[in-house]
Amino acid sequence: MRYSKYKPSPSLKKHIDFYWVLQTDARYKPFKAPLVADACTDIFINAGENAGDFNGNSPLLPGCVYMGGTTTTSSFVRTLPDSLFIGIRFKPGGLSVFYDIPLYEIVDQIIGIQDNHLLSIIGPDELLPLRFDQYFEAKQKEKRSISPITEAVYHYNGQISVDALAQKCNVTNRTLERMFSINLGVTPKEFINIVRFQQTLKVLQNERSKGRLLQIASEMGYCDHAHLTREIKKYSGLTPSAIWPGPLSFP
Repeated sequence: MRYSKYKPSPSLKKHIDFYWVLQTDARYKPFKAPLVADACTDIFINAGENAGDFNGNSPLLPGCVYMGGTTTTSSFVRTLPDSLFIGIRFKPGGLSVFYDIPLYEIVDQIIGIQDNHLLSIIGPDELLPLRFDQYFEAKQKEKRSISPITEAVYHYNGQISVDALAQKCNVTNRTLERMFSINLGVTPKEFINIVRFQQTLKVLQNERSKGRLLQIASEMGYCDHAHLTREIKKYSGLTPSAIWPGPLSFP
């Protein structure tokens, strides 16, 4: 299996996390790749000859372009032998800079989209990142980006209230709600919880975290270890004990 990630140009890095290529050969054994909530969005193309599937019931057909909405739950993608998928991972709120899509309608969903230009430039060669850069630099819209607000949430590791976030970013709570609905499709509170979960997951993946659940809950701003466990289960489909005792990789 070949899984490669490429960084976008500096002009795009606020909105695009990376480009990626996943290619398997005939010897590859089918695998359910787990996905956890991260509030990111994706566009990807099945550039191979075999179909994959999302959550066991959404076929990902060859020659088609798909858009994945903001992720707020755990899910999985099944990869198969002799397959080729190429994609773009957008940072939270990044996709709306390039596409006019009502993101609140596709949260935790994958939908097919028409983008013949994007189809025409794909290919797993060394110039793919450059072609993607050129495509998205031309497609980028002049609009207010939500990235300064999402970056503030990351700065506080998701340990900030909606009221404090609105005050820090000099907007009203109502404006904040509207911005998140348009750019992510989720509420500010949901996004804050997901960022805190992501930071907690990193802590739990450390071997030294075993047996420290109550301490970790306190450090990460949860009410108690039961609250932490519920949030981990909600966003990853796993319990803390399933993540211990060491690092667990998520594609």
